[in-house]
Amino acid sequence: MLRSRIGARLSKTMQFCKYSQQWHQPTGYETGIQVYNCIARSNVPLVLKNKHIATWYTCGPTVYDSSHLGHASCYVKLDIIQRIMRDHFKINLVTAMNITDIDDKIIKRSHESGRSWQELTKLYETEFWNDMKRLHVIEPNVKIRVTENIPHIVAFIKKLIANKLAYIGRDKSIYFDVNSYPGYGKLQRLNIEQVSHELKESTIDFALWKAQKASNEPSWSSPWGDGRPGWHIECSALASMIFGNGIDIHAGGLDLKFPHHENEEAQSCAFHETPQWVNYWLHTGHLSIAGQSEKMSKSLKNTISIDEMLQSYSSDEFRMACILSNYRNSVEYGDKMMNTAHGTLKRFHEFNVNVEAYLKGRKRGALIDSNEILALLSKSKLLIDQHLKDDFNTARCIGVLIELSSAVSKSINSTTENEQTFASNLDTIAAVRNFVNCNLQMFGFEIGDATHIDDNNLDLSSLLEDLVKTRSDMRQRAMETKNKEMFRVCDELRDCLKRNGVELKDHYQGSTWNFTK
Repeated sequence: MLRSRIGARLSKTMQFCKYSQQWHQPTGYETGIQVYNCIARSNVPLVLKNKHIATWYTCGPTVYDSSHLGHASCYVKLDIIQRIMRDHFKINLVTAMNITDIDDKIIKRSHESGRSWQELTKLYETEFWNDMKRLHVIEPNVKIRVTENIPHIVAFIKKLIANKLAYIGRDKSIYFDVNSYPGYGKLQRLNIEQVSHELKESTIDFALWKAQKASNEPSWSSPWGDGRPGWHIECSALASMIFGNGIDIHAGGLDLKFPHHENEEAQSCAFHETPQWVNYWLHTGHLSIAGQSEKMSKSLKNTISIDEMLQSYSSDEFRMACILSNYRNSVEYGDKMMNTAHGTLKRFHEFNVNVEAYLKGRKRGALIDSNEILALLSKSKLLIDQHLKDDFNTARCIGVLIELSSAVSKSINSTTENEQTFASNLDTIAAVRNFVNCNLQMFGFEIGDATHIDDNNLDLSSLLEDLVKTRSDMRQRAMETKNKEMFRVCDELRDCLKRNGVELKDHYQGSTWNFTK
């Protein structure tokens, strides 16, 4: 029988009521960065508790299936922001991410597949980290699994029960008493309607501990009987174990704002007896497939796997597609989005090719005003700093870099009237290239070397086949015309390939090749 806790509720209400649903700017150290705050509904100053150090927690995946592009979009966008904070703002960012390796979806998939939940979660967790590596997402400092930390979660729930903030439901599960925390709904600005429920006091109360329903269901012991943690309590307990009673930044997809993050904030504020557990919530926009109104979701069965995408596009192209939009905006995945990203990367690649040729003296001296270019470089540096301080506006930063690189390309491709063959103002041009490429590398792009090969888009065997066929055609013409110079070129090409591990053998009709290294 559920006990009435009117007195306890009144006590807790008085404790929290003055904080209500407001956001409170933390005390500490100003970074100069403005970030969007979903509680304040505006950009606010990013203030850190410790100088030059920030704590960051990201909600990790529930490992019951392969990750899709919706997940990729979220983690790539957050990776970009983390790189900016580390490399541009020189903040010592301490990051953590959980792996949800027990959940209703995992249990269901285990029963459907006939595989143990342990085998299933290990498979998909390994796949997840491999996918993140292929997308060049930096791993968090701390990776933590739910099932390895059940005692911490149980202890967290015990305190909530002891403080009359949670109760045992009719199904022997433990529920958080939402009515005991007046600040509930502050992330989403909800009007909460209390409706009675057969298993709990109100429909809005959420499970902290789920009682075991069947003997073949995974479970752990607790003071309330065998069961397992609810989804929301996992992140609260694990993040608190790592970072204590407050976190600078908590991040995840927009779909997690409610109920997951709302519930996390409520139970964590209640546990730590603080008006604000997370100072800044960062939410990335949804990714949908072009022509579809719904977000990409496993439940809607409209997903594209990361592996499928990487068969058509490079990780840099996907990263550029993410960076060309504000991290909070929704994006539509399709040819238009990816072609734009491809074209943008191509412009930077062509810039590097042009500059490389100029620095090696393969272009004539150009009409370069060094003072003008250095002034543009200085202006670009200031603009990028301003845009990054404005809620990490990466799209505008790319625009600045394009404008700068285009101006330099135009200058070095202009020719003088004299016959000077060696380029001038090399230091100015090199300085611009360094600046452009350092910023691109800060965003996580593998760019800068004009001869860089993207293994995702290169079919080496096909390239060698075409090269060998072209040489065979040249050799055939040389035999027909008895052209000694053409024979010499064919031999030089054969020797060049051999030095690089490819052996050619000429036959009566055509040539063959094989690797020697």
